[in-house]
Amino acid sequence: MTRDAAVVIEVFGEGKTDIGDDVGPQRPDQGVVPILVHRLCDRPAPMLVKRRAYAFLQGKGLAQKVWFAKRQACYNRSAGAVFVMDSEGDEKDRRMRHGELTSGRDRGLPGFPMAIGVAQPCIEAWLLADPRAIGRAIGVTTVPSVPDEPEALPAPNRDRKLNPKAVLANLGVGSAAEKDAVARAMHDLDLVSQRCPSGFAPFAEEVRQYIRPLFQ
Repeated sequence: MTRDAAVVIEVFGEGKTDIGDDVGPQRPDQGVVPILVHRLCDRPAPMLVKRRAYAFLQGKGLAQKVWFAKRQACYNRSAGAVFVMDSEGDEKDRRMRHGELTSGRDRGLPGFPMAIGVAQPCIEAWLLADPRAIGRAIGVTTVPSVPDEPEALPAPNRDRKLNPKAVLANLGVGSAAEKDAVARAMHDLDLVSQRCPSGFAPFAEEVRQYIRPLFQ
């Protein structure tokens, strides 16, 4: 694949688990969000991603950060952008953050495709939604026991022992590389939408609406 044939998507997130190392453009095989975006777009061969950490803007809110990210991706002549963050709170917090992200995305450049998402309470809840993928990633034949409602777990900053990150770590999935392996092993993203209706389901719809058409 030549560089001219590539379709570059800029992925903005909070850390290595979410987006992988801040390098690019590279194949979307590192970072939970790039891997899942690639899957939601039906694994297009031309997709490359640039992984971006959020810009620190003194005194600016989430909407301004999203707008800055969108302009940056557009000026870089990338094909589209994805912006994802954790709620780190309850459903009220998630709705508030989702509203701010939507406001920033819709501030301008209406022709530039951008998908936004807020994980409830964090990205790791999405990985807990598919226990068979966890089993495949850690190499066990039995299906691990996971919470029925991953999004109902408290955020890591509210409970150190019973949050999605801790539950995953207890199953043997603690490092960023291990979480990437779970994301790559997820075969049924509709199941993830069913078990994570607040965070993953609307994010998946955004990706399918705004990013997937770039490859069709």
